[in-house]
Amino acid sequence: MKDIPAFIMNASNVYRTKRYIVKQVIEIQHDSEEAGNVFSYDTFYKRTPARDKQYDMIFADRRFRNGKRLPSTAYTRRYVD
Repeated sequence: MKDIPAFIMNASNVYRTKRYIVKQVIEIQHDSEEAGNVFSYDTFYKRTPARDKQYDMIFADRRFRNGKRLPSTAYTRRYVD
C-alpha cells in the first residue's frame, strides 16, 4: 500500500460500523477539580469500496475484522464523506 489511509494516521483505535470506518484518538485529560477523563476524538469516514479494501488489507489478521470501540468518558465526533 503506497499511501497510509487517513483513518489510520495517529489513530489509537480503528473499527468499522455498518456505514462508517471510525478512527479514535484517545487522550487522558486531567482536571484539578475532578478525576481524570478518557477523551476520544472520533472521526467517522463514510464507507466506500476503496476505504473498505484498505481497511480489509490493514486488518486482515484481526480475529474480529470490524474491531470494536474503546470506551471513553467523553468524545467529539467529526464526519468525513
